[in-house]
Amino acid sequence: MNIQKTILAVCAGSLLLSGCATTGGESAGGSSNSDTAMRCAAFGAGGALLGAFLGGKSGAVKGAVAGLAACAVVEIASRQTKSSAEVDRQYRVSNRNQLPPNAKIDSYSTLVTPNGIVKAGDAIKIQSTIRAVSGANEPVQEIREVLIAYAPTGEEFKRGEKKVNDSAGSGEYDNSFTLRLPQGAPQGIYRLKTQVFLNGRPMIAKETNMQVAELSGARTLASLDR
Repeated sequence: MNIQKTILAVCAGSLLLSGCATTGGESAGGSSNSDTAMRCAAFGAGGALLGAFLGGKSGAVKGAVAGLAACAVVEIASRQTKSSAEVDRQYRVSNRNQLPPNAKIDSYSTLVTPNGIVKAGDAIKIQSTIRAVSGANEPVQEIREVLIAYAPTGEEFKRGEKKVNDSAGSGEYDNSFTLRLPQGAPQGIYRLKTQVFLNGRPMIAKETNMQVAELSGARTLASLDR
C-alpha cells in the first residue's frame, strides 16, 4: 500500500509540475489564456489527486486548494474621491465644528458584485468606500485595506492589500479588489474578508460568503449575503 501511494504521489507530482510549467516563446492572446487555464486546471487536479491518496477526501480538497491558490489572481485599484478639506468640513458640520481627538474611520462600506451567479474565472469585485478624518491630536498618516480569501476548508489561500492614500490628511477613497478564481476551483463556500487599517491599527472588518457550485458540468459562484 505504501509503495502504491508513493507511485501515485510521484505521478500526481509530475502532473503538478507540468501544470506549473510555463511555455516558451510568444503566443497569441487567446492561445496564452487557454494555455494558462489548462496549466491551472492541471495544477488543481494534481493537488487534489495527491491529497486524495495521502489524506482521503479532506486531503483532496486541501490539495486542490493548495494547487489552485497559485492561479487565483487579485487586482487592486484605488482613487481619492473627496479632498482633505471637504471631509474635514463635512465632519465639522455634523460635530459642532470640532474634529475628533484622534484619527478615525468615519465611514467604511463595501459592495460585492455580481450578487447573482457567475462562472468560476469571471471577476468578483469587492468595492470599498473609505472616509478617514484626521484628529486634533493625530493626523491620518496611512489608510490601508486588506482582502483575505478563505477556501471552503477555512484556510486562507489568497491575500491582497494596498495603501489607499498617497498623502497624509483626511480624505475619502474608493478602493477595489478584483478576485478571479481559476476554472476547477473546489466546490463549497468561500469567505471574503476585508479590513481597513488606520495608522497601522486594525479598524472595521467586513465579510461576505461566496458559494462555488457545479451546475450542469459548469462551476458557478453565488453570493451569500451576511
